Amino acid sequence: MTSEESSELYIRIAFQYESALDQLIGKGLIDKDFADKHKKAFYDSLDEEKLRTSQKIRSRTEIMRRYVRGIICGDMVSLTEIARQYTEDSPGYVIQSWMRSRNTLEFLRQWENDMNGGFDDRVCEALIHEAHTTSLTITPSLWIKRTHAVGMRVKQGKGGGVNAYPEIAADFRLWLDPAERLALVRLTQKMKID
Repeated sequence: MTSEESSELYIRIAFQYESALDQLIGKGLIDKDFADKHKKAFYDSLDEEKLRTSQKIRSRTEIMRRYVRGIICGDMVSLTEIARQYTEDSPGYVIQSWMRSRNTLEFLRQWENDMNGGFDDRVCEALIHEAHTTSLTITPSLWIKRTHAVGMRVKQGKGGGVNAYPEIAADFRLWLDPAERLALVRLTQKMKID
């Protein structure tokens, strides 16, 4: 049920309730004061129900968005494993280094704005500014916690690491490997010529 359908349903319920009360008052079975008292209780409970339904609809919509996003983007890719190809000792440091770049943060911001309705762009703007005016180190955990980002996931402990959707992982790989970046640029140029 959409929010419009839900609103229409509540309007019909209210109309039927009002109609039933008018009939009871007209027949002298209840008086106007009694009806007014019960109308207030009815509308208060109806408002609470509308709010709950609205929240359920938003929750269902967000669940569907995440499901569709998962289908479109496929499985997440381990940034930690990609980084391990370049340094076995400190893959987390490599990911943090990638996230120091304003271009990386703007790329992540664009991805989140396109794919994540719950992303807090205002906080993101402040975080980018803070990162470039102070010694703040932006980590995937900090990024996710502050901005409500969903493009990356962090798992702590043994077998943990940083995972990301394929587009984000591709950007990370291109940042790590200039030869791959050049090959992509050449492929793009070739496609323009053909």
